[in-house]
Amino acid sequence: MNESIKYLVIKMLADKGYVVDAIYSYLVEGERPSVLAYKYNITKHTIRGNIMRFIEKAGGEAKARKLIKLIKESNAKVSPIVYKSDGLYTCLLCNEKLDEGKLEKHITTKHKAELQRAINYVISKVEAKKKEEDENKKQIVVNA
Repeated sequence: MNESIKYLVIKMLADKGYVVDAIYSYLVEGERPSVLAYKYNITKHTIRGNIMRFIEKAGGEAKARKLIKLIKESNAKVSPIVYKSDGLYTCLLCNEKLDEGKLEKHITTKHKAELQRAINYVISKVEAKKKEEDENKKQIVVNA
């Protein structure tokens, strides 16, 4: 679970939260990659790549579907640590200017503590949502 959450958190920190939305739309809502590509103005190959990497890191499509649903339903959001201006990204933590190709590596190497904090936050939100769902299931069984 940690690798798949780390993958999504890096995307969120890199101001690519649309990846989380696209994966959710594909796995949970059944949206086609071509529709998502049009919606987010990126290639369907990029969309498919993001989806496949997440599924692989989650350990299969069923686990990926459950995890992305928990993440979205838990409202686990991470604020970006970069902003885009004039085609370049600027890191809000160190003011370094970056092109898109170096963005995620910058986050994973220079801001490990912030990355870990964000991962821990998302994990805590997911675990709380999972616990809430388990309690709701127990409540249903007791009331039946």
